[in-house]
Amino acid sequence: MVGDGGGAPPRRWLPGRLAVVAVVVLAALVLALLVRQPQRLVLTTYRGVPGGVEADLSDPEPGWVLGDDGRLAVYAAASSTCPWRPTEVTASGDRVTVRLARDGDGPCTADLVFTTSVVALPAGVDPAGLEVRVVRTGPAGG
Repeated sequence: MVGDGGGAPPRRWLPGRLAVVAVVVLAALVLALLVRQPQRLVLTTYRGVPGGVEADLSDPEPGWVLGDDGRLAVYAAASSTCPWRPTEVTASGDRVTVRLARDGDGPCTADLVFTTSVVALPAGVDPAGLEVRVVRTGPAGG
């Protein structure tokens, strides 16, 4: 009734509209997550060690070098057909852990060579305070 001073009628349409907006925003978020391209873990791989590194096959411990481009070159010795490759790079502050696993399903050759894989540093890591731990996971034989 107009003019009776009873006030405006309640807005029953508002909760429905808010629900529609919430559904649209949620759908857009899910779509954005599904469409996002995953970042490659290993940017490049090559046989040998990074320039300037003197590695000894009699003590084939894995190692790493920070390149001028801010990327991490991780190297490890293994069979040329079953090299160690990064499977995960994580950071806690400026401490980075690179997990390596053997690449190759079949029999491995009996040679021993270094293979280097280049990975990006995780976001937020300060190269000036960088500490890196390289961890080999899985069987070492092959």
